[in-house]
Amino acid sequence: MSFLCGCILILLFGFGFNSKENQRPYTIINFGATANDTTLDTEAIQKAIQSCYDNGGGTVYIPAGKFISGTLTLKSQVSIHLAAGAILQASTSLSDYTGEKPSFIRGEDLQNLSISGDGIIDGAGDTFWDEDYKALERPEPWIRLTNCQNMTIEGVLFRNSPSHTIRLEKSENVKFRGISIINPFFGPNTDGIDLVDSKNIMISDSFISTGDDAICLKSRRDTVESIVVNNCVLESDDAAIKFGTGSYVATRFCSFSNIVIRKTRYGISLFMLDGGVFEHNNFTNLIIENDSRHRYEYPIFIDVDKRVPDRAYGMIRNNSFSNIKIISDGKILVSGHPESHIKNLTFSNITFHASTETDFSGAKKPRGNKNYPKLETSIDLAARQAYFTLGYIDDVLMKDITLYTSGHSLRKEFYTEEVTVFEKDNFKTIDGSWE
Repeated sequence: MSFLCGCILILLFGFGFNSKENQRPYTIINFGATANDTTLDTEAIQKAIQSCYDNGGGTVYIPAGKFISGTLTLKSQVSIHLAAGAILQASTSLSDYTGEKPSFIRGEDLQNLSISGDGIIDGAGDTFWDEDYKALERPEPWIRLTNCQNMTIEGVLFRNSPSHTIRLEKSENVKFRGISIINPFFGPNTDGIDLVDSKNIMISDSFISTGDDAICLKSRRDTVESIVVNNCVLESDDAAIKFGTGSYVATRFCSFSNIVIRKTRYGISLFMLDGGVFEHNNFTNLIIENDSRHRYEYPIFIDVDKRVPDRAYGMIRNNSFSNIKIISDGKILVSGHPESHIKNLTFSNITFHASTETDFSGAKKPRGNKNYPKLETSIDLAARQAYFTLGYIDDVLMKDITLYTSGHSLRKEFYTEEVTVFEKDNFKTIDGSWE
């Protein structure tokens, strides 16, 4: 036997056994989990996660059946895989959740982990609010991952969250691929994915339907940047894509493309309230169909304001919107502030179909949260009767824009206020196109 062959055999037999042990799945029923509607399986599932971690990592396997659990803590190097027919059911009792701010699934300071499969994670959301959809004491957020790196969430259906579904904080290099998030449209604060102080995140090939923002970016203590969202369908009772309201630092270098947006109050909303900056973000190849329950709709809403009087105004600059088809009875509202003009804004290849007319004369500007008071210094252009309301902007380009109206419009094409270098190239209106 050659020296090389001997080395290979030593590697195979000396290390192969441990490698196979690490690769075999840690099936939760082998740790005492029982697939029924009454047994609480928290301890058994957590034992499987811990054993997997203690042995160097691998896969915790959840087979077909319903498994009820309270709070679960994830570990580095551990993948959670849900088989087809598996339901990981969140407990309906708040006493089964732990932590100062209880969550269902949580992880902190983790690396190299995943949640995947064809199964379902169910939050039992309707047990945590009353018949009027007023929130009761509840796990909030439902799934919270902090300071995690190199993570994949793939394939799983997340449904019936009692609060914000997935909140990712201070994390990097995370992929969401082929997932579904489905929450009741009247569920309070049931955001889909919240990205807070995080970088290098990809969301693709996914369906998100929520009672609050579908995808929300918040910069509280650090920059949010390099967020890529593509090939998704988003539905929301509030905003499909939202920047803010947390906007203390910067949100930049983000790309949203090939997205269908439906049933929303806001298709895209940028709320600058906390003195930071939104810059170098791109939105392209979108279909936005508002068709919401709300009286006033905004397929695109961009605003500079502040929530408290003594804070400086933030900045919005160098953002672009292109190749967008809009079907809405609402308006595009873009407003900077006399102390902070929006700069270098581009709209190109936009078609806007307004099938019926909406009277905006009584509209008030959204604040991003109904509890935020309107300040005396706020600029509110929502009541202006126009399809495009633009205020306090330096350098705005509108190129290849087509507006289709019902032919009985109460509104004019544009209302502008304190807009410098306003360039229109190939803008046309086609009246009566819906008759």
